[in-house]
Amino acid sequence: MTGFTSRIVLIFTFSVVLAASAHGQAAHSVWSEKPLLIKDGDTGTTYKTFVKGTAVFAWVETTIRAYAHARGFISGTNYYEFILVKTTGSDADSISGLFNVRHNGSLVCNKCVGKAYWLSPGGGPGNYFKIYVGTPTGFAEKWLYSGEITTRLDY
Repeated sequence: MTGFTSRIVLIFTFSVVLAASAHGQAAHSVWSEKPLLIKDGDTGTTYKTFVKGTAVFAWVETTIRAYAHARGFISGTNYYEFILVKTTGSDADSISGLFNVRHNGSLVCNKCVGKAYWLSPGGGPGNYFKIYVGTPTGFAEKWLYSGEITTRLDY
């Protein structure tokens, strides 16, 4: 993760903590450094081998205050990004909203309905999460980013 991105995430995380403590709502942060699977929603191609990848989630439960950004590199020039651009809801285990999906920097799905889930220990089988993104008009299991949970913080 670049220094600039790290600072933004750190600032956002502290903001979430302060906001959550002020309102007594549970806040969560999940980090991953190991992508497991990416599925291209246009071609159906699935990737299971990566040179690197990261995913960061931070949210305040039952609110629309959330951040999600996942990036997986299949090679140095072939990569996908899943970016939450609008939150519609959240709970202890998931974040719902609109996502942008980028392939090699090009926008391939703009403000598409998606959900990041299994973000809590025991939320799903194993210690991994999923981000599924559909189309601009509806949720579907079209685009997929799945990764292993490296760290989870609850405050």
